[in-house]
Amino acid sequence: MTLGRWPDFSEALLVLGTAFVATVLLTPVVRSGAVRFGLVGKPVEDRWGKRVTARLGGVAIFLGFVIASLWWVPLDRLPMSVFLGGAAVFLLGLMDDIRRFPPYTKLFVQLLIGCLVVLGGVHIELIRWPWLSIPLSVLWFVLVMNAFNLLDNMDGLAAGIGALAATFCAFHAIFAHQVVVATLGIALAGACLGFLRFNFPPAKIYMGDSGSHFLGLSLAILALLGSWRHSTQLLSVLAVPVLVLAVPIFDTCFVTIQRLVHRRHPFTGGTDHVSHRLVILGLSVRQTVVALYVVSACLGLLSVVSVTLDPLPALAIWLLVLTSLLLFGVYLGQVNVYRVVPPTATSEESAPAGRTTFIQTMLFHKRRLVEILVDFCLICSAYVFAHVLRFEGVLTAELQRLIVRSLPMILVIKLSCFMSCGLYRGMWRYLGLRDLIMVFRAVTLGSLLSSIALLYLWRFEGYSRAALFIDWMLCFLGVAGSRIAERLLDEWIWAAREGEIPVLIIGAGDGGERVLRYLHYDQRSGRRAVAFLDDDVKKFGSLIHGVPIIGTRAQLAHALSDYGVREVLIAIADPPGDLLQHVQQCCAPHGVTWKVVTAGVTDAV
Repeated sequence: MTLGRWPDFSEALLVLGTAFVATVLLTPVVRSGAVRFGLVGKPVEDRWGKRVTARLGGVAIFLGFVIASLWWVPLDRLPMSVFLGGAAVFLLGLMDDIRRFPPYTKLFVQLLIGCLVVLGGVHIELIRWPWLSIPLSVLWFVLVMNAFNLLDNMDGLAAGIGALAATFCAFHAIFAHQVVVATLGIALAGACLGFLRFNFPPAKIYMGDSGSHFLGLSLAILALLGSWRHSTQLLSVLAVPVLVLAVPIFDTCFVTIQRLVHRRHPFTGGTDHVSHRLVILGLSVRQTVVALYVVSACLGLLSVVSVTLDPLPALAIWLLVLTSLLLFGVYLGQVNVYRVVPPTATSEESAPAGRTTFIQTMLFHKRRLVEILVDFCLICSAYVFAHVLRFEGVLTAELQRLIVRSLPMILVIKLSCFMSCGLYRGMWRYLGLRDLIMVFRAVTLGSLLSSIALLYLWRFEGYSRAALFIDWMLCFLGVAGSRIAERLLDEWIWAAREGEIPVLIIGAGDGGERVLRYLHYDQRSGRRAVAFLDDDVKKFGSLIHGVPIIGTRAQLAHALSDYGVREVLIAIADPPGDLLQHVQQCCAPHGVTWKVVTAGVTDAV
């Protein structure tokens, strides 16, 4: 391959194939050696794995990457810095796999390795704050190393996301005309895919700290170099690398915050990661891993799109990503993975009595602070994207100046309207029509007052009325969507659950809808409604919360076998005797249980 020329598609496939084949051939050898010498991961209480599995898969990843890189990349200062830094952190992880080191010892060595990489010429270059570039670069390398170490908590997760991140690093390197970086990214993606052949659930081998540390440092270097743009702003320098590596960074920050909030040591192991919580909610291991692959791929695509935009729209995209991750973190934070300590009499006696003020609500319910931050990001993004849509993606310097001048005033007005209209007193998991009307009223009032303020202060000089109308629509969609997001996640996880008892409901009226809603929200019941039966022929073919109405009681026997029903719930007040007799006759031969559910749904179901 000729240095300075981007390889064509066939040459890129050769690089990918070399790393893939080398890793596929090396992994079984490494696995056999690990088993022979007893280097296996055994089930422990604070880890997710429940099987004895060989470790040291990182040896195969490292060797596969080095073989492909040495074959296709000429030795120069840049690849040598990657090789030497990767080799140093690989040896650290390998020694930790063989003989466990204390967390602080590993952190100290990681800082030293980060300094060595910086000495090799790989670091952030800040024109305005050059003194900040060295410590920031070292912290970036250490952060991503530990992020991938923590992400390696479930079969196939770190390897798959590493392959995606390496691919997007290669894409960004193409845009930046960094041939060597792109080739190294392709080689690393091939090594990860080769190892994933043996690591996808159920895993035959783990990568261990040797693999996660090497993968983290390599991606930290490639993401920084491949997405490099000369800029004086720190956010502009790190925005794209953070998007490429958003999933491992988010998992690290989320777990650290959760452990600190629950007064647990942030460096200890645990089953409290993002992937673990999704499995606890009801997804299978494979569904969880694939879902996080999709999230990582979407964020990587956004990083590619963001480099083609002006700084202001790119910042708006970054704010939207931050908003989505905040909402996702709040949702996952509700999953109870820690032991609950019963409240003491003292804490109950010290609870505030009487009417709760708004300030007390903010202090006692930290989620409200997150909701305000989410709305802050949504208002900013909606206002910027409204102008992007109005002016067909072309934001002149003058227009950007007008946006920046008016945005603080619009933020104050809209957040004040949201607060006065009660948007920060709702429980959004139980969002209803009245809540959506409240959101509509708050957003509309905020947009009207903002327009009046623009008219009073600047007479609309340079401002577009159409952009303000688009801003109102986008703001309503964003704020309402953020409130609906929790219910959408509930619905998605509920639909993806496996191993639940199929339930058929007789009676597609108000009682049947209440029973279905309870089954949706009761995660402990382990039951899923698959169909309705109702004697009203006008309802046939309709859906209630996504569950079809398939016929009358006459179709009960066929429905039991077609849908694999194990339980029948009769949601009819005072059901007739002939219906009960018919249900009994149909259910008895199939061994299906049945019951009448009317008032007191939660007690009867």
